[in-house]
Amino acid sequence: MRAEVILMKCPEARKIYGVRTEERNGDWFRTWAFKISERTAANEGFDKALIRGNLYADDEYNGCPYCKAVTFVQCGRCGKLSCWNSEERMTCGWCGLTGNTKRLEDEIDVKAGEL
Repeated sequence: MRAEVILMKCPEARKIYGVRTEERNGDWFRTWAFKISERTAANEGFDKALIRGNLYADDEYNGCPYCKAVTFVQCGRCGKLSCWNSEERMTCGWCGLTGNTKRLEDEIDVKAGEL
């Protein structure tokens, strides 16, 4: 089993967090989320991980450690992930792009989030 930690950002708290993911039969599952500092994330290389495929929440996934969201959106400009609480419009916590949100239907490429 292959596992990677990717980074997401909470737009409400304006903080990053780590998400442990594991590959199962070609799909990826978010299994656990945890608070992490930018320095620790960079030191561990979490900002360099790359995964490709569907990204589902495991039944035990605890969600964002700040706002508790279990869903996410991918920014159309920077490609990074932010947690999502079903807002129709939001601002990317990474690059500041504001726009309408939509549900992801296809597989995605996720680069963990360069710091």
